[in-house]
Amino acid sequence: MQRGKSHTTLTETATEVINILARIPGVTMIAPGIIESNRRNSSQRYVTAVFTTAGMELIITGQSVQKVAVHCNQALAPLIFDVLKQHKKLAHVKFKTRERKPGI
Repeated sequence: MQRGKSHTTLTETATEVINILARIPGVTMIAPGIIESNRRNSSQRYVTAVFTTAGMELIITGQSVQKVAVHCNQALAPLIFDVLKQHKKLAHVKFKTRERKPGI
């Protein structure tokens, strides 16, 4: 199964999330994005889900910010996000959701 391109590295938090996503049935592709520096000095880690027609986009924030596109069935995306929220290896991460509104 294809898991995205290998042209980008992953942040520490993104690596933890992707290792869990790779084992979840229904995820067809994981595509990590560019790593950007975090303007805030926060030791807290966040994973924000933005649900899209292709699945969801995860905005993973820690010392850096990285977006990760997760391709899956649109109906499965909230269930996959719930699996991430309940996973014991991600107990130190705070989870949020955000809506993507057309035209904004």
